[in-house]
Amino acid sequence: MERLDVAIIGGGQSGLAAAHAVRQQGLAPVVLEASAKPCGSWPHYYDSLTLSSPARYSSLPGLPFGGDPDRYPHRDEVVAHLQRYADRLDAGIRTGHRVTDARARTD
Repeated sequence: MERLDVAIIGGGQSGLAAAHAVRQQGLAPVVLEASAKPCGSWPHYYDSLTLSSPARYSSLPGLPFGGDPDRYPHRDEVVAHLQRYADRLDAGIRTGHRVTDARARTD
C-alpha cells in the first residue's frame, strides 16, 4: 500500500487550496479527483453561470484572477483559473480517482 503525507479528496477550489496550504507546511499532498480535470464540478455547470462575487474576492491562494478585478467571472473563466492553479501547484493530482471509502491510519 502506498504511503502518503496527506490525501485530499476532491480537486475543486477547496481541494486545490487545501493542497496549497499543505505544501506551505512542507508536506507533499496528493489530490484525488474523480473527474478528468482538477476543476471540481465547474465544467458541468450551465454555460451562463457567473460567480456571485467579483474576481478580486474569488482568487485562489497565490494566484489572483487576471483581468478586471471588479468583473464577475463566468464558468469557463473559473474552469481555466482552476486548471492554471492545478498546473502550477506542486502537488500530485490524480484524476479519474473516485474515493469510495477512507479510514484513519492506525499505526
